[in-house]
Amino acid sequence: MTKENLQVLKQQLVRNTIFEAAIDLFATKGFDETTVEEVAQAAGVSRRSFFRYFASKDDLLAQNVVHYGVALTAAITACPATFTPLEIVRETVLSVAKQSVAHPRTRQVIDISERSASARQAHLSRLMEVEERVAQAFAARLKNAAKEDLKPRLLAGLTITCVNVAIMSWHKGENQDTSTAARQVFANLARIFCDPTNSSEARVNVPSRRKKVGPLKRRGSA
Repeated sequence: MTKENLQVLKQQLVRNTIFEAAIDLFATKGFDETTVEEVAQAAGVSRRSFFRYFASKDDLLAQNVVHYGVALTAAITACPATFTPLEIVRETVLSVAKQSVAHPRTRQVIDISERSASARQAHLSRLMEVEERVAQAFAARLKNAAKEDLKPRLLAGLTITCVNVAIMSWHKGENQDTSTAARQVFANLARIFCDPTNSSEARVNVPSRRKKVGPLKRRGSA
């Protein structure tokens, strides 16, 4: 292993140590109540070292979403060239949802975000960046498409939404595993978009079942 690789490995180890210490403090004390100084002390680093790796508490919590974006783009890229866009979305959702819940800190991060509005905002502060990266990954899979085009952006938004719904279903205990949760997400999407009874046009064109009433007769007529 080269000297440069050792340095990168050491930096990642310190970054992970700070992140782990911060999540423990956020979970026990609260995101808003925890200071950067307390995180640094718990991680065994100086305040200056903390800011060498993270810009703020918000930036630290947002790293979870950054890693999530990396996993999404990797999964999209890894799909076979023969996959249709829908197959790529399905495979990516199944893969990333499974990876996310396998991480020992996922449940804690969700709990922290649910208990604090500022933590939730911090956690989602890099989401737009993630959407951009995912759209770029889809654009690379589609012919003559750029990330600014509508189709890659729609696919990116759909993929992220489906993963989030599957993970939250697991977190709430509605499903024991994300594979089942993801399948239910796609089954519901199919019902929403394919069931003609959900169409406003179909509702407008449904024949009326009201009994037809003939013309009123005037009183005294035969």
